Amino acid sequence: MSVTSTWNTLDVSVDGRVAWVRFDRPHRRNGVTTEMAVEMYGALTQIAALDSVSVLVLTGNGDTFCPGADLRAAADDPEAGRALPDPEVYHSARLLREMPAVTLAAVNGACAGAGFAWASACDLRVAAASARFATAFIAVGLPGELGLAWTLPRSVGASRARELMFLSPKIDAQTAHEYGLVSQVWPAESFHAELDRLVAELAGRRPEAVRLMKQSLVEAEGLGLGDYITAESARYLALLTGDGADLVRARLSGRGAGLGRPGEPA
Repeated sequence: MSVTSTWNTLDVSVDGRVAWVRFDRPHRRNGVTTEMAVEMYGALTQIAALDSVSVLVLTGNGDTFCPGADLRAAADDPEAGRALPDPEVYHSARLLREMPAVTLAAVNGACAGAGFAWASACDLRVAAASARFATAFIAVGLPGELGLAWTLPRSVGASRARELMFLSPKIDAQTAHEYGLVSQVWPAESFHAELDRLVAELAGRRPEAVRLMKQSLVEAEGLGLGDYITAESARYLALLTGDGADLVRARLSGRGAGLGRPGEPA
């Protein structure tokens, strides 16, 4: 199974275990239109159904990520600007958060508004040193969308999330790293090489373990500890039977599961 649609605002591809979703309106700095929001939901729905995909990378073509709504496009075409998507389309953020694959936002430039919200919904976020961030919604009189008030406090904390949403400061990549919004910042000139390295590392993990770990993380956000441990232990034990047990034993014997050899520090 593969991604089978034609996209006007996105560049979508699947390469082995990795799906790439690139914002693809570089002539408008990848600004969001209603069509892009609809296509994002469609692309993520298809990718979420691909058992072969372990990693999804969300990034931008050109020198920017996604700066939020294309306000000029809305002004140039008032009828299109007033056209609102089906409410289900906003669940694209839920798909990023809950799909079986690890989702990685690779922020290569301006990241604001809907782009910020989509990035916040991902499991991991990395940035080029040239990236800039702002929630931006309050500046145009909107309260936010795409689950941002739910996802953002889970990465930066409740107080910082309120600051970023109510005041909407423009912050650079290093500040985003200090806040916990992104986990790594790379120089612009090495950004793509570092991204490829990280994606290859994630894609090289045991796919079944990745998908079950993702499922555990999603369930942990909604279950009490006892119910969560019951579900988690069932998944864990399932990978310690049959061929799965042999694979785990081989990795334990070869690498020490990252704990170091006897007499060595962990």
